[in-house]
Amino acid sequence: MGKRIKLCFRDVFHLLTSGLLIIAAVSCRQAPAGQWIPDPQADLNVYFFHINDRCPACTAVGENTEWVLNNYFSNKLEDGSLKYESFNIDTKENKAVAAKYQISYTSLLLVRRDGSVIDLTVDAMNNAGSAPLKFREMLKAEIEKNLE
Repeated sequence: MGKRIKLCFRDVFHLLTSGLLIIAAVSCRQAPAGQWIPDPQADLNVYFFHINDRCPACTAVGENTEWVLNNYFSNKLEDGSLKYESFNIDTKENKAVAAKYQISYTSLLLVRRDGSVIDLTVDAMNNAGSAPLKFREMLKAEIEKNLE
């Protein structure tokens, strides 16, 4: 009979970690540089970046972000002090904005009028699908704080 392979938890962990690092390295591609200017009239811009093929977590980030904006900030969207844009970074017309913010995968950013960037990607990806209420409250609080 053939040899039996014995794997311990540590070996499995290292294999999975290595695999994820390889996937991340292969999927991260740099967008070409270009010119893109955010809306100068908005006090705060909310940018959701995604690719063509969205996983459930990515879809949840977009849907929950739009829910928060439409349910809590519709007046700010209407008066232009808050702006929301969703960018498919796989399309040619969005390469410049992706390059400006060094985006290569799903991301959620708040960009203030002064150009400072608040990256909410980690919290968004960790919570939008599995804990949507937690994500919505966090996003609402961050937007309120940055509109002050």
